[in-house]
Amino acid sequence: MRETNQNSDSTTPLLSASQHLSYTTCQTTGASLNHTVEDGIYTLERQPEKWNEPRTNFWRVLATFYSFIVVGANDGVYGAMIHYLGKYYNADYKTVSMVFLSPFIGYAAAAFGNSWIHERFGQRGIALLGTGMHIIAYLAATQHPPYPALIAIFVLSGLGNGIVDASWNAWIGAMDSSSQLMGILHAFYGLGAALAPLTATYLITNRDWKWYEFYYLMAVAAGVEFVTSVAAFWSARGSLSQAQDPDSRGDDNMSPGTPDSLNVNAPPKHPTLESLRMSSTWIISLFLLVYVGVEVTIGGWVFTFLVDLRNTPPSVAGVVTFTYWAGLTVGRVCLGFLTPYFKRQRLAVLAYLGACIILHLTFCVVDDLLLSAITVTLIGFFLGPLYPEAVIAQAKLLPRYLHVAAVGFACALGSAGGCVFPFITGATAEIYGIKVLQPAVLAMLFLCLALWLALPARRPGARQPAFSVSSTPSVLF
Repeated sequence: MRETNQNSDSTTPLLSASQHLSYTTCQTTGASLNHTVEDGIYTLERQPEKWNEPRTNFWRVLATFYSFIVVGANDGVYGAMIHYLGKYYNADYKTVSMVFLSPFIGYAAAAFGNSWIHERFGQRGIALLGTGMHIIAYLAATQHPPYPALIAIFVLSGLGNGIVDASWNAWIGAMDSSSQLMGILHAFYGLGAALAPLTATYLITNRDWKWYEFYYLMAVAAGVEFVTSVAAFWSARGSLSQAQDPDSRGDDNMSPGTPDSLNVNAPPKHPTLESLRMSSTWIISLFLLVYVGVEVTIGGWVFTFLVDLRNTPPSVAGVVTFTYWAGLTVGRVCLGFLTPYFKRQRLAVLAYLGACIILHLTFCVVDDLLLSAITVTLIGFFLGPLYPEAVIAQAKLLPRYLHVAAVGFACALGSAGGCVFPFITGATAEIYGIKVLQPAVLAMLFLCLALWLALPARRPGARQPAFSVSSTPSVLF
């Protein structure tokens, strides 16, 4: 094979089942390839991509960063909105907590549809569908429809979140310097989740905005997300659409009799089902399900907890919600760069979980507002790196050809936890009061700890991880 042009842009999806690369793909992607033998199958596989090679990746990474601001804002604003939705629609805790549960249907659909969307339409399709659904949902919310219709709108926004969240997570998680990049990616999620409730609370309480008027801002932000994501990933088409495009086959690069593929085996027809046969997929998926439940339950209900139970003014409670998400953001950046220095990164995650449990117990027994704000902020700080580190651990335990399906499934199911657990908390609070927030979060933290301890040390039968993460962080910028 002649030398590839490292500066050429890819016309195939960057998030791909990399063991099935045709000769033409090798000539056009500019990816670094490696010959491997895995489970008795001789394959050509991509080396981990870099954030700045080819140069198109730089703009694509920036687009994913901005997209996660919108994804975070979508999730973070629920915490402030349920307080005002309850008053506007005269709804109790159980009814208003449907806001958290409604995106579950969207996330579930994304979990099983992401692999097909990517194969058929590529990352271009992810950008078009995911961000487009954001715009439609937010514009519909500005019309303050009846409550059942609003729930249906949040289902649509959940589908958009699930498509974008799972796809960008899987792509960034398989990159070189993934701990640092994933930390930054999820820091932008935390940034959006921190700014959205603070902005919404300020505009509603100080500027007399209606709750639904805030979604005009969300629609504008989603419009920018649409433009940046589609522009960055426009050339990243699906493998099926490329195969049907005569101009993309590169026949000039193939001699008559050259086989269409350099691999001896066809790709798995059902990568999601195949990945679900692996225990690591289920353990990581359940870990993310519970972890995101913790993250969104705290961020979604701490505002109501402080206002209704501890008689905190709404403006102050909004600031505490902001500091929680801000702590999450800072933790993902700082600890994301620190974690790779640990010889055993899994021990670092255990340490972070232990810190969260101790801090949450402090929040439970201390009624002082200042100390409560500090502990909530520090809980966010130590929760921050858990999601990206779990995605990285999943990718390291998987065969390369299952990254798209399995990591995407885990991320989408994890996001569903942000719907289910806050709803359960709200439904329980309707019976026993909002004080159930504290034991509910504590139970979820211990469950996260048990699931992480159950994670296998390495993929069965593998001589080495699917890709390596350097123990020493590289300089990104």
